[in-house]
Amino acid sequence: WGLKAGIKMGTEEWDALANPDFKGTEGNNYGGALDSGHKEGMQTFGETEQGQQDAARYGVLGLLEIILSDFANLQADTKASEAAAADSFDSFMVESKQNKAVKEEKIELNTADRAAAEAKLQQDTADLKATQDELLAADRVYEKLVPQCIDQGMTWEERVAAQKAEIGSLKEALKILDQPNIA
Repeated sequence: WGLKAGIKMGTEEWDALANPDFKGTEGNNYGGALDSGHKEGMQTFGETEQGQQDAARYGVLGLLEIILSDFANLQADTKASEAAAADSFDSFMVESKQNKAVKEEKIELNTADRAAAEAKLQQDTADLKATQDELLAADRVYEKLVPQCIDQGMTWEERVAAQKAEIGSLKEALKILDQPNIA
């Protein structure tokens, strides 16, 4: 293994495997005594296992062929998934650019509409102020003309009575003026 005595591997058992003269913290002397398999007098279970000795299927070359096949499958799957991801990314980028262009155009149109609406609001506000000024001037003139044009102190009956009295006094004045002794 190439390890020198005294180099710990992490646990006492691993140290014992790497260093045959290793003594544990509790005084266990592993002394390089490793279990080397079946010993005389030990109970076994069934026949001795020989493993699968078919070299064509389970030998090193067979194992390398399986690894190569697995790697080729993994590489093909990876290339296919990368190609699908690249296509997905490309379509996403095209769609994103289109969405961005549409939204930028909408922003420009909304900005232009807003500027036009603000200009119209300013014009309408100015028109409203001018109209209100005209209304106030007309109200002032109306207030001046109302007393001159409409006698608001007399009712209809009072005016009829006043007219009859005035007509009566005018007739009397006419009789006086028609008399010959007026000097």
